[in-house]
Amino acid sequence: MLQLVHRNARQLARTVDALVAAARHESGASRGSADAEAVVAAAAAACRGLAAERQIDLEIAGPLHPLRVGVEAELAERVLQPVIENACRYGSRRVRIEIERQDSTVLYTVEDDGAGVENDERELIFEPGARGSAGESNGNNGAGLGLPLARRLARSVSGDLVAYPSESGGRFVIRLPGG
Repeated sequence: MLQLVHRNARQLARTVDALVAAARHESGASRGSADAEAVVAAAAAACRGLAAERQIDLEIAGPLHPLRVGVEAELAERVLQPVIENACRYGSRRVRIEIERQDSTVLYTVEDDGAGVENDERELIFEPGARGSAGESNGNNGAGLGLPLARRLARSVSGDLVAYPSESGGRFVIRLPGG
């Protein structure tokens, strides 16, 4: 019971931190820049406990050449972390994160081998408080705030977060400006 309380308190703290970060960046605070691979490594490290608990293999496929994102590391981590956490929560055995450059942006693709997102839920899951059927069917009791906050943060810096159809599970692509 204490572990559940502790986990929920950590999740609430991350949500509040994400809201503060969104407000700061929407107000025009400086954008900064960070190493794209270091950002995803830090976001994945925050999810390693959940991955270990669920026996999920968490793999990061780094870029062929060093890449920089055109946002502060803390903000980029706050965008990536809830997406990786969801992949660890809904995946069966594997979560893979790939980093690549596309034109002037950095793309993070997060894929898991779970049930995936139904086509009619691909936008719904980005609404605050909404959860997809995969969350309801596996007993997941999240608040439905992680993905909406991650998308809001990404969009606050001219990026985006999109759920794509996939035959092999969940597939989310995070687009952030290159640095």
